[in-house]
Amino acid sequence: MKKIIAGLTLAAMAAFAMPNNEGQLVLMAKMAEKKAVVLATMNLKGDKKSEFGNLYDEYQGKMAEIVAKKLDIIAEYAAHYQSLDDKTASKLMKKWAGVQEDALKLQETYAKKFEKFLSPVEVLRYMQIENRFKVARELSVAQLVPLASPKAK
Repeated sequence: MKKIIAGLTLAAMAAFAMPNNEGQLVLMAKMAEKKAVVLATMNLKGDKKSEFGNLYDEYQGKMAEIVAKKLDIIAEYAAHYQSLDDKTASKLMKKWAGVQEDALKLQETYAKKFEKFLSPVEVLRYMQIENRFKVARELSVAQLVPLASPKAK
């Protein structure tokens, strides 16, 4: 479980902070790679590409805060994993639902912002690309986190 917390802590680092160590540098490199893939997949040109890139960075910064909150919840789960009780489980589920709701609201807000200069089809394409990255990220995290074990009564 300590390995999980250490790995998740790396992922929760601030998205645009200057790297203080190798882990932060790796994270920043992965974010730059993701942006390059997104930009290439979106196939935008000129001003549209520039506007998209700026708003993309803003959106990613805010989404990174939400991802960090998710990782904090997972770390809290890891800290209580061996002695998980119903009260703590309920608290964690409530926090998780709130963070999921925040992510959806942020996505809706930014979809509207992107629609100011992208067509709805282009915005949908971008959200599909984001969803693929999200699913891959969440799958890798889910594989690290063991299922909760109810206490025998």
